[in-house]
Amino acid sequence: MTIETPLEAYARGMEMGRIGARLDNHDSQFASLDILLGKMVDIESNLSSTVQTLTEARVTDAATRVATAEAVKEAKLAQEAQAKSTWTPLGKFIVVAASLVGVIGLVWGILSSLPTTP
Repeated sequence: MTIETPLEAYARGMEMGRIGARLDNHDSQFASLDILLGKMVDIESNLSSTVQTLTEARVTDAATRVATAEAVKEAKLAQEAQAKSTWTPLGKFIVVAASLVGVIGLVWGILSSLPTTP
């Protein structure tokens, strides 16, 4: 067993003090890391909520697009069916009769406006 000189004891004490100070510094670093990790967990939670909301919005948007496309398709089919529909015989008769009445009225008007010779 060797006897420690006062200078060696002083050096050992200084070294122990530095180790203690470094460990104290580590405790404060661990505390700040804990705070940082807590904030990161909060941010991650907010991001997860945002992703969930965006996913739900995307699904709703897709459903809306499908419904709109179906409505447009049905409207186009209805328009094409209406364009292809033929005139009924009664409809044709009414149009022809109205045209004849109009032509007769026009001829009557022209003839009645002509000067009459005495």
